[in-house]
Amino acid sequence: MSLSDLASIAVIVQGTLFIVSIILVGYQLQENTKLVRAANTQKLVELSTPFYMQLAQSRELTEVWQRGGQRLNEMDDVDRERYFSLLMCWLMLHENIYHQWRKKLIDKDTYASWTRDLEYFARRQHLERHWNNFGGYFEASFSEYVTTIITRLTQEAA
Repeated sequence: MSLSDLASIAVIVQGTLFIVSIILVGYQLQENTKLVRAANTQKLVELSTPFYMQLAQSRELTEVWQRGGQRLNEMDDVDRERYFSLLMCWLMLHENIYHQWRKKLIDKDTYASWTRDLEYFARRQHLERHWNNFGGYFEASFSEYVTTIITRLTQEAA
């Protein structure tokens, strides 16, 4: 075998290894994306758990949460402010989720689950009563998204 033949074989092996390395890099990127999405999903659970735990541990706070959605006008100024703070916290969490989904940082099934939660939240807390006051505090595309949900829920209820 001549030196020219060995050089040709080396070029073929080199080309093959290059293609294999490109495939491996692509695979690593896919795996990394899956890990990032899993970590983001876990972080959303970590962010939402304290909210639910506070409601579970504090009867008074749970009453504020329930009354605010049903009988806001009967609440005093302090409880009304507490209720609006709870609403804003939950909406900020959903805004975060919305933006992570738009940047493809959480998967479709996770986002669908959180969307159902947002719809339940909007229906249960009668968000349509307050959205004109709150919508301007959020990024425009999220605000439009919530407006669309509220409009659809209102039409379904009619």
